[in-house]
Amino acid sequence: MKRAVLIAVGILGLTLLAASLTELTLALGHGGSLSDDLKVRPQATPSPSTTPTPPPTTTPSPSPLPTATPTSIPTPAVPTAVTNSFVHLRAGASTATPILADLNGGTVVTLGSYSDSQWQQVQYNGLNGYVYKSYLTY
Repeated sequence: MKRAVLIAVGILGLTLLAASLTELTLALGHGGSLSDDLKVRPQATPSPSTTPTPPPTTTPSPSPLPTATPTSIPTPAVPTAVTNSFVHLRAGASTATPILADLNGGTVVTLGSYSDSQWQQVQYNGLNGYVYKSYLTY
């Protein structure tokens, strides 16, 4: 029985203590009751940081070096002419020189370095000779 009394006194004491805490909470300006104080209050969500996040750094990769494409050196255009009718390819710039070859009209010849008002030096099939200019179309 003594034990029951002690338990009852303990419960009564706790009840009074709880009531006094509630009174004290109200007196200090913290509205509510003891049951409100025992409730779990939600945690405040942290506000977003105003510190800017630096952009991710990337390690620059070396750009590939341009590869040299082999280019052929353009060969200079070789000046040519076309025979406009049948003509003799001669050994010199005169009708008195031997005939090296007979060229039909439409034959393409490569122009040589010598040229005067009547004769043009030409190359044809490995032969160097002269053709009368009026038989050439440039």
